[in-house]
Parts: sequence; C-alpha cells; structure tokens
Amino acid sequence: MVNSGIDLRSLLDDEKTMESIDRGNMRLMIRSFPKLVNDAVVISQNLTIPDKYRKAREIIICGMGGSAIGGDLFRDLSDKTIPLNISVIRDYDLPKHVDDNSLVIAVSYSGNTEETLECFKQAYERGACVLGIASNGLLEKACSRLKIPFLKIPGGYQPRAALPLLFIPLLKVAELIGFPIVKESELKRLYGVLEEYNKTVSPESPVERNLAKQLAIKLYGNIPIIYSLGHLKSVALRYKDQINENAKMRAMCDQIPELNHNEVEAWERIDFKELLYVILIDTRFKNKYVAESIRELVSKIESEGVGISVVTPYGETMIEEMLTAILLGDWISYYLAMLRRIDPTPVSLISEFKKRREEKVRYSEAFEKWLSKVCK
Repeated sequence: MVNSGIDLRSLLDDEKTMESIDRGNMRLMIRSFPKLVNDAVVISQNLTIPDKYRKAREIIICGMGGSAIGGDLFRDLSDKTIPLNISVIRDYDLPKHVDDNSLVIAVSYSGNTEETLECFKQAYERGACVLGIASNGLLEKACSRLKIPFLKIPGGYQPRAALPLLFIPLLKVAELIGFPIVKESELKRLYGVLEEYNKTVSPESPVERNLAKQLAIKLYGNIPIIYSLGHLKSVALRYKDQINENAKMRAMCDQIPELNHNEVEAWERIDFKELLYVILIDTRFKNKYVAESIRELVSKIESEGVGISVVTPYGETMIEEMLTAILLGDWISYYLAMLRRIDPTPVSLISEFKKRREEKVRYSEAFEKWLSKVCK
C-alpha cells in the first residue's frame, strides 16, 4: 500500500504498474468512451418505430445498474428541453398508470436482466408501446418473436463502460416521436470534444496536468461525497456507482438544491471530518438562484476543515458538460482503483448475487415459458 503523496503521484504516472494491476483492461474501455459515443450515434440511425409510438404521452425507461444510468441522464436533459414526462424504473414492477399511452423502453446491456424483462413483460401485457435496447439475450429474442422494435448494440464491454451505447439511442427515440433534445450539430461535435478532453485525463497525461489523477489522490483514503445540480444531477450518481464498482469503495452523493433542505444539516456537527472529501460538479447552465446556495455550501464545508473541489465540466453545451463530467468521473474511479491496487473490471459480488438468485428463482425459465405462451 502506498502511503505518501509522492508515492501516489508516482504510481499514477507509472503506466506499466497500472497495466499490471488492471488485468481486465478497464483503461481501454474508458479510453473508448468517445468512440462509443460516435458509434452509438451511427447505430441509432438504424432505429425505426411504428407511427402509433409517436402518440405516446410519456416515456418509461426500465433498466438496472449501468443500463439504467443512461435513462437518468436522458431524463435530466429532457427536463430542460422537452414537455414530456420521463421516468426511470429500477424495479420488477411498472407504475400502475402505465398503459397504451406509454412508451416503455427496456434497456439491458446483456439482454437478460430479470427486473427489466419483467417490466418488458408487464408493458407488453398492458398494451404499451414497447422498445428494446440490448446487445443480445432474452430481450432480443422476445422483441424478435413479438415483432417489437429493437436496437442491437455491440457487446463485449462491461455494462457500466457501455454507457454511450445505452444513452445516445434514447435521444434518437425522443427525436423519432417528435421531441428532439440535442441538435444534430451538437452530436456531430461530441466525438471531437470528448477525444480532446480524454487526452487530458487519460493515463498518458501526468499528474500535474491531469485533473482526474489529482482528484483521485485527494479522494484516496477518504469517503467521497459527490454533489451536483441541474442537468448534471445524475452525474453525481454515476460517480458514486463508478467508485463503488471500479474502486470497490463506498461513496455518497446528493443534489443541489435539495440537499439544502436536509443533508446540509449534517455539516452542522461533523463526525469523522478527516475522512471526508467533497467534489461539487458545477454547471454553466445553473438557475441563477442556485449560485448563492453553492457559495454558502462551499464556505460552510471549508470552514469545517473538510476538503472540497468544485469542478465545472469541459464543454459549451449541456450534453458536452454531461459527458465530459462522466468521462472525468470514470477516470477518477479508475485511478482510485489503481491507488488501492485493485483490478477494476471484475464485479464478483454482483455476479455472485445474480447467480444465486437465478439458481433459486429461475426467472429466465419463467420468462421463456411466458414468451412461448404469448407467441402461440
């Protein structure tokens, strides 16, 4: 275990050592983020939907884990741009109000996520407009047999690393039903913006010029607290999830201004303050009334002697801010894994829990039986 600032910096600038730790090659997957955005834009052009889908009054996105966060980002952007209700469901059951006026998008990178398949099943039975996004699995099979629109995306990535493939197609869906969220010109710019930014935070960039490495060093040995606001609200959740999965660390997150009505009280009397470090993800597009709240919050945290870094993401548009902020967070989680000398790719507990649950519940068998029955 490294324990000094000099050692930490040396490790993060030692690519050979990091490669020896990163046996699953997570660095390649994170490095591919800009390319996957570009690939997703191209793949999404193949998506078509029936005319009746354009009459949907709401969009329900069903997914879990890395397959759900794209829905969160989509919802955050749509809240600022279109007059349509967007919901993200991380559960086995759809809300009771979902009916034939709802467009339900089942997103599962593997195509075998049981919670998502169960929501897919319920949506079909209620006569909702249904669409599937996956790389393979039972979701692809069900869409094929039931003649439901399906977008096949490339496999071979960890679900959390495939985020662009799970997020960008949702923008296309919104466009197809008459509610464009991001301009075509913005999507064309994205790859270049992300490629340029990626160079500044990737392993080749030394600590003194690499914000991701600098923030990882500050978070190392501490409990990260991630705050965000506006269209970046779900970015804080992404940071927490990536730190959980890649660095195998605990982390917390919350949103401004909501935290001003509850969590801020936790800064009145702080336990274990020496173990906390805060990253606040700011935005150029914030509501004018939020700015003062941020100043007050930062001042309070600093007065308590707790470390805090305020980060304004790179980019000129909302989606550029969102995706560069995510890229920064993905690299932060990666460098934390390196500092902890942990291979970030395996998620042994997630895999173990899924295996045990499938052995007991045998959900895939039940879904296959349902599919055979409705296809008779």
